[in-house]
Amino acid sequence: VALRLAKEQQRHGVPQAAVLLVLAIVSALGANPSAAFELPKISSSSFVGNRRRHNNDPSSNSPTNVDFLRKKKRSTKLQCALLPSIVTKTASSISPPLRNSLFLGTAATIVYKNRHKFYPGSSPDPAFSEPLPDGSLGCPLIGNISFFTKMGDTETGAGKYYRYQAEKSGNPYIFKCSTLGKPFVIVNGMKNVKKVFNQEFKIVKTGMLSERLAKLFGKGNIMFITDPVRHQFLRRLVGQSMTPEAINSAMPALVRSASDQIDQLSLEKPMEMEKVLTQFTLDVAWRQILGLDLKDDETENFAEAVDDWIGGILNPFQTLLPGLRWRKAGKAFAYLVSKIERKLDDLEKNGPDGSTLSGMFFAKDEEDPTKSLTRDEMISNALLLILAGSETAASTLTVATLALGLNEDVWKKLKEEQITMLSKNEGKELTRDMLEKECPYLDAVIKETMRVKPFATTGAARFAQETFVVDGKQVPKGYAVGFNPYITHSLDPIVKEDDGSHMDVAKGYQPERWLDDETKPTEYMPFGVGPRFCLGYNLAMAEMKVFLALFACRVEFDMTNTTADNVEWKKVSLIPKPKDGSLITVSKLRESFRSGSSESHVLSAAGV
Repeated sequence: VALRLAKEQQRHGVPQAAVLLVLAIVSALGANPSAAFELPKISSSSFVGNRRRHNNDPSSNSPTNVDFLRKKKRSTKLQCALLPSIVTKTASSISPPLRNSLFLGTAATIVYKNRHKFYPGSSPDPAFSEPLPDGSLGCPLIGNISFFTKMGDTETGAGKYYRYQAEKSGNPYIFKCSTLGKPFVIVNGMKNVKKVFNQEFKIVKTGMLSERLAKLFGKGNIMFITDPVRHQFLRRLVGQSMTPEAINSAMPALVRSASDQIDQLSLEKPMEMEKVLTQFTLDVAWRQILGLDLKDDETENFAEAVDDWIGGILNPFQTLLPGLRWRKAGKAFAYLVSKIERKLDDLEKNGPDGSTLSGMFFAKDEEDPTKSLTRDEMISNALLLILAGSETAASTLTVATLALGLNEDVWKKLKEEQITMLSKNEGKELTRDMLEKECPYLDAVIKETMRVKPFATTGAARFAQETFVVDGKQVPKGYAVGFNPYITHSLDPIVKEDDGSHMDVAKGYQPERWLDDETKPTEYMPFGVGPRFCLGYNLAMAEMKVFLALFACRVEFDMTNTTADNVEWKKVSLIPKPKDGSLITVSKLRESFRSGSSESHVLSAAGV
């Protein structure tokens, strides 16, 4: 404690009185009700001299060593060379319990008045009259312990820490906390979020915390680029691989992946949909995003590597502690990079193949055709798309399965819409336009799923490049800044219920609200906002719509164990997921639908 305080005093000007009083507390807290520690009266020079003599004479009994801090039996005298004699004499006349209480109270007062100095970088900007946001910074140099102890709960799922801090602050629209010792302001509500994050690269940009994550992505990742010109360049070229036209070309691959997984559903035993859907999105990842041709044993290795890699992203200690390359997450990262590098070599040799990675490899900048993505940029952004297209899409589909199983009327409407869409397009391949233009209820189901269970944390942290004011509160330069989609969605006045049921996957799940402008939610940001709006939006929506469309046409099911009254959630995930993985019992599985199948044959199999 003494060493830490001395360093803080030197670096941040903590008053010497605070240091001395905290040292006194260290002694006082160790004393019993009738005794106190005695610090011998010695000068600094005699201390050094005695220390040297003691070092030369092992038998020395100098008070600076063996008895430097000793407890006198039943003594109530306070002796300390660090304090004036009049203070020690006065304090000795007070009973130890009262004296210890006075020391503690005085030190606590001094620490409170100088609290910002114990939290480096947390002081308000004196040039602004607005106060800091409400909230707690937790322990000095560590931050909020609840970041580790309240990551999630079984009632609402992952992201409990941010909901807890919002409730504790009393103002969910803007509050402060501390993550790993760094002061952090969370901004919520679309008005506040847009005010800040539409000015990406001007008043906020990614920084230190994101650089740690870059160890598992690569430095060319579009999420971490802080130069606005380079960021726009990357969005243009990576975006060429995910235009509506590119997604439409990928539809046969998406249909094949979805059909393969639905074919694996069993009528004989309960099926954990999280596993089915994770396999579906991983299939999309290696087949469509990377353009790989994996055999059965290779798909298992690929799935395991992605799981270990995402586990490292979710665990903050993975990137904070040394030796990442030798742990599971680091090895998985190396494996995925090696797969992508070999595919890039193949594309260079054999030309384009229609995959998303191929689109990035052959993309040329419209403003300067001589410019293209570097190899590191292609690898980093392919990894980002795997994360967005596998973990987040699989989680959303898992929640959708649960919601459809708990809301029978919604499930019935979705099935009717999909069968009608198929009957109108007899003999045609399933296209993106069909799903976009002829399936408004399917779109509403996915949007409602992402409304009640969006991204649970804050995404990539930004850092204030200058002090600015939001909602009457100042955010000082250097503070980390983020937003929480769940809290923003929960604050929507159009859908808000006082009992919080509007965020319940059973009681508040109403896709119909998206079909009417008067009831359509206004606080909605599952894909982010501003210049960093999710670049994989088109691909994510396409793969989710394809799976649900085919699933609705082919499957009849019931929830195996879960009812509206006993839903439980996993505590740690990017997007909240049901604890049992959305366990379903399939009662009927109809014949597979493939692109180009005879429509009458498919409808006949569906009983139409």
